[in-house]
Amino acid sequence: MHRPAVILGLIALLVCAGSASSASGGRAAAGTTFTPSADAYVTAAAPKRNFGRARILRAAARPSTKSYLQFNVAGIDAPVTSATLRLYARTGSKGLAVRSTRSNWTERAIKFSNAPRAGSVLGRAKRVRARHWVSINVTHAVKGNGAVSFALTGSATVASREAGSKRPQLIVKATPPTLLAAGDVGYCGQPYDEATGALIKTIPGTVAALGDLAYEHGTAAEFAACYQPSWGAFKNRTRPAIGNHEYESDSTASGYFGYWGSLAGSPGQGWYSYNLGAWHVIALNSNCSFVGGCGPGSPQEAWLRADLTSHSAQCTLAYWHHPRWSGGQVTSDASVDMFWQDLFAANADVVLVGHAHNYQRFAPQNPVGGPDPARGIREFVVGTGGNPTLHPVAPIANTEVTNNDTWGVLRLTLRNSGYDWQFLRAAGGTFTDSGSQACH
Repeated sequence: MHRPAVILGLIALLVCAGSASSASGGRAAAGTTFTPSADAYVTAAAPKRNFGRARILRAAARPSTKSYLQFNVAGIDAPVTSATLRLYARTGSKGLAVRSTRSNWTERAIKFSNAPRAGSVLGRAKRVRARHWVSINVTHAVKGNGAVSFALTGSATVASREAGSKRPQLIVKATPPTLLAAGDVGYCGQPYDEATGALIKTIPGTVAALGDLAYEHGTAAEFAACYQPSWGAFKNRTRPAIGNHEYESDSTASGYFGYWGSLAGSPGQGWYSYNLGAWHVIALNSNCSFVGGCGPGSPQEAWLRADLTSHSAQCTLAYWHHPRWSGGQVTSDASVDMFWQDLFAANADVVLVGHAHNYQRFAPQNPVGGPDPARGIREFVVGTGGNPTLHPVAPIANTEVTNNDTWGVLRLTLRNSGYDWQFLRAAGGTFTDSGSQACH
């Protein structure tokens, strides 16, 4: 086992450069640009006439004139964070409103007499300058992939989709949430938790702290002196799981629950769930003897089954402290077997654990440890958060990658249909790991 030299106070982020994800049709940083699949204007002056081939779109109060645009949003694999409608004004005006409307119309058939009702206002442009682009926020109407339509009212003449480079644009930005995970963290007098904390400070996202967070006994004083100075800086975005060291001071883990409060779930339990984008995330307590067991029908296992039943997310991730599968000095822990069975039955995708002070990545596997690329759960052991002693590790069945000479954190990018992982190494480390996987 090698321990990289980490100098307290000189902590740097050393991460292998990764390619930025992008949605189909445009770079992720700028958003994805869609052009209309249909547009037209309708007017009370000619209620039975179709203007689907016009090179302009009109809106006016008298005679009543409205325009309709439809976009087919596709290739979005993350929650939509913003959507902007861009229109090129042919003439100036004092106001234009973009309204919601149904998509049950076609470009060659829509007329004033059969046009869908213009609904609530999504956004406005108070002043429209001739021969300039105008941008209007329509985020409220764009939820993801599928057809979306808008109605334009007020006063304006803008270019239609027949106008070439001046045609309307819908720019959709979608940002997948990030989960940063590691366990075995806060150790007074050692620089390794400061090194991993420096990584997390630079990266937005939710933090999954995988237990054994304040050595050696998880007391209130140790949380204040050993955890707070390093990982406490992002406490408000951390969702912890409880480790065995948190119970070493007393059987109620009062130091842990006192430090985290409501972020840790109910005192005496320590299990809870939340959503990140399209993902359902579950934090569990693997200290089974302190919470009435983890087997069939135990309070926690019954809660887990009910939670999985009530959440039908396409992608599911769970984390706790003790590894179901592990090789080397810390071996597999069968006491959490029922967790794995319930998660497997619910088509869960990922499990994160700590306890073993090393990094291990497993291939997707079933509840008895057999390979199952179609429905199996992938486990990551990430006990590299800061404990100065890294444990020897040895591959077991279905092991894909192991390392025990680098401290760091695991970054998971949670797309709507899958996830990307990257092990981010702390200063002085040399190891990294990355990949992608679709959800079941």
